[in-house]
Amino acid sequence: MNKRQLQKQKTREHILKIAKQEFVEKGFLNTTTNQIALQAGIAHGTLFLHFKNKDNLIVEILDKELELMSSGIQDLVGRSADLEQMLILYLNLLEEDEKLFSVLARELPFYPEELRRKIMFRDSLIRSHFHNVIESGIGAGKYRKLDPSTAVTFLFGTINYYLSLRSIFVENGSVIAKFRSKIISTFKALLICEKEK
Repeated sequence: MNKRQLQKQKTREHILKIAKQEFVEKGFLNTTTNQIALQAGIAHGTLFLHFKNKDNLIVEILDKELELMSSGIQDLVGRSADLEQMLILYLNLLEEDEKLFSVLARELPFYPEELRRKIMFRDSLIRSHFHNVIESGIGAGKYRKLDPSTAVTFLFGTINYYLSLRSIFVENGSVIAKFRSKIISTFKALLICEKEK
């Protein structure tokens, strides 16, 4: 990369960093591109040289976060298809950026349809790792014979419930940390056959 391309990349990364901070602080719905540009110290038009619109910003931020999660889970699955370890890793990664994921869980139903669709597609890549491991475990007789899609929906629905109501459950700290053991033990109880307990 030449000097101009490096500067352009640096500006883009700076915008993403500031946008993420603004989304966490104010929510995606209440954050304007004007506020992001002001906080980033750039002209409003400069933001649009890098990103078509606010939706593109949130999608790129989520792409980075979810890619990190997906690759970590995929790596773990490659070494061991241990569902509990996958769930612990996933919860750890969520906790690292819990404020962002709380805003997302709370606001997602109110996003424009196209943005919701893009976010759900990205989320489905992570869900598919869990689905595949559960399906394999059912086939091996390790888990109860239940619908893997329903089990994954139950798990992610539970996590999203806590994230979306984070401010009710915890004044300070992490809602994931508070409910981690309950989420894991309940999900294990749902899946594991009596003889395995």
